Amino acid sequence: MRAIDQDAAFFQQHPDRWAHIRTPGRVLVRDRQRAVSYQTECEGEFWSLGPHNHLRRRIILWRVPPDNPFYNPAAPQILKIPFLLFSDEAVEDRDDILLPIIHQLMMNEKAKMEQKAHLKDLKHRLSED
Repeated sequence: MRAIDQDAAFFQQHPDRWAHIRTPGRVLVRDRQRAVSYQTECEGEFWSLGPHNHLRRRIILWRVPPDNPFYNPAAPQILKIPFLLFSDEAVEDRDDILLPIIHQLMMNEKAKMEQKAHLKDLKHRLSED
């Protein structure tokens, strides 16, 4: 069974849950030369988080709620968010713990995107002068 199928199965078994945390699994990946190998799930996303201990990797799953503008009733989405634990941290697999973490991660990403847009706009204005 593929990781996404396990994720969908989790949310089918727990319809009252909106979030779940788990360790990354191994997935079959095909590269540009069409070679196939098993790699850690979301490997590239974890690389983007900088140097870290691989044992601290986790994936937070968020079931997109129906009131979200990107919700598709024909194919409800499950968002995978790469997450690194601190050295002494343990995150419980409960919605009241995970949903505030997801909210904070989303707000941080929104702030980054707004800052990039602002810098791009500023750069564009300076080039016009």
